[in-house]
Amino acid sequence: MAFGRWAASHVWRLFVKQQQLGITLIEMMIVVAIIGLIASFALPAYHEHTMKARFAELNSISNTYKTAVALCYSESNDLSVCDAGSHGIPGPADPTDNLAAGMTVIDGVITMTGTEAAGGWTSVMTPSLSSSGGTLVWSQSGTCLEKGACK
Repeated sequence: MAFGRWAASHVWRLFVKQQQLGITLIEMMIVVAIIGLIASFALPAYHEHTMKARFAELNSISNTYKTAVALCYSESNDLSVCDAGSHGIPGPADPTDNLAAGMTVIDGVITMTGTEAAGGWTSVMTPSLSSSGGTLVWSQSGTCLEKGACK
């Protein structure tokens, strides 16, 4: 009987010693493939989200010009005189990492184009009189609409 117990415990120890310690190469390759697959979907979405966030700077810059155009219109009652650098409207904004050169305000229409880092999209803000005729209503157009980067 003693030999039977010894043999059973000895066989059990041999079995335990041969258990796997760690991961195999196949398991590691599967994990790397899954991570690569997830990254291939995540990186393009992250890149577009980053461009939209950069384009948001243009939207915030345009708010300053919208206010200035509204003040110009309230004082002159004529949008055709509301150009950049006149009647209290600031001159064209300096280019930034996100705002390309060539920003304009002509007859109250604000046009801004983003750099390639900001998607290269264009935003055009056009003022019009409300139905009551007392306030300006802004409509936005440009290539930023189709990408959802405009406000």
